[in-house]
Amino acid sequence: MVDNYHNTRKKLIDKTHGVNDTQSSWIPIDKLKSFVNNLPEHATGVRIHLAAYDHDHAHFPNQTTTVLIGTTGDDKDVHTDAIQSENATLTANDSMGPFNKTKDCPPIC
Repeated sequence: MVDNYHNTRKKLIDKTHGVNDTQSSWIPIDKLKSFVNNLPEHATGVRIHLAAYDHDHAHFPNQTTTVLIGTTGDDKDVHTDAIQSENATLTANDSMGPFNKTKDCPPIC
């Protein structure tokens, strides 16, 4: 699957945006554990979003990255990102996310 991504989507992104786009994201285990362990009791899981930095980002212009967002749910097994809920006022320090403490490769491999 990784090779398929690299040979299809990554090549298209590289060509379209003129970048050597991200192939993977690494998260330090202590940061990941801290994020998960600090989710509130009502959290039902974590959704991993693919995202992209703006074209004028100082270090990673147009680069793909990942963002983790805590989810909440109901009894019908529907999981909603906390950022999309009625209380969508999440900040970088909120325990439900958004969490973007990854090292994207490239450039940091």
